[in-house]
Amino acid sequence: MENIMNKLFYDYLAEQRVASEPDYSSLAKGALEKEKELRHKLNEEQTNCFEQLFELTSQIHFLEVKDAFFSGCKIGANASKEFII
Repeated sequence: MENIMNKLFYDYLAEQRVASEPDYSSLAKGALEKEKELRHKLNEEQTNCFEQLFELTSQIHFLEVKDAFFSGCKIGANASKEFII
């Protein structure tokens, strides 16, 4: 079942169109501006630390989204099992 959920998850990610929505574009633009502003204020050591932090938080977010997706799949599978019985 884990392989099926992995395939569903990566198919789900491939089909996401959120980046084309106005709210996303606005937030992404604001985040990019703030990132540029922050980078301008940091020295090289701070920039390296920031990049490492940014990478770690991105990985954490990915795991959170994946966990939420898997939980949703399990809830859906259990619900459909109850409907069949």
